[in-house]
Amino acid sequence: MWLALLGGIVLTLMAITTVISVGGRYFFSAPIQGDTEIMQMFTAVVVALCLPYCQMRLGNVIVDVLTTSAPKLFRLTMDIIGSLLLGGLFAILAYYTFDGGVAAAKYGNETMMLRMKEWPFYDTIAFGFTLTAIAGFIKPVTLLADYKGSK
Repeated sequence: MWLALLGGIVLTLMAITTVISVGGRYFFSAPIQGDTEIMQMFTAVVVALCLPYCQMRLGNVIVDVLTTSAPKLFRLTMDIIGSLLLGGLFAILAYYTFDGGVAAAKYGNETMMLRMKEWPFYDTIAFGFTLTAIAGFIKPVTLLADYKGSK
C-alpha cells in the first residue's frame, strides 16, 4: 500500500508539473524544459509502483461477464489461474526490465533533453514488477484461505 501511496504522490507531482508547464507555455512562452521526458519516465514508474497493490486487491481488469453467474468454486479457480499467470508474466517482465537497467547503466544511457540517467527508472520499474509477480503468486494463497473460511 505504501508504494501505491508513493505512486499517487508522484502522480500528483506530475500533474502539478504539467499545469505549471502548460501555464508557462501559455502565459510566458516558457514551458518546463523536458516536461514530456519527465512525464514519460515517471508514468512508467507510477504504474509499476501501483500494480502490486492493485493485484493484492484483485483490482486488475477482468472479464466477468461469463463468470458472474458461475459457481463460487469456478470463479475462485479462474482468479487463481489468472493470478498465477500474472505472477509468471510479471516475473519475466521484471527480469527483462532489470536486465535493461543493467544495460542502460553499462552504456550510460540518458534521456535526450534533460540528460537524466535511465537506469534508476528501469530499476524502480523492475522493483514494482517484482513485487507484482510476488503478489501474483501470494494472492492465490489468500484466496484459498478466504474460500475455506467461508464454508
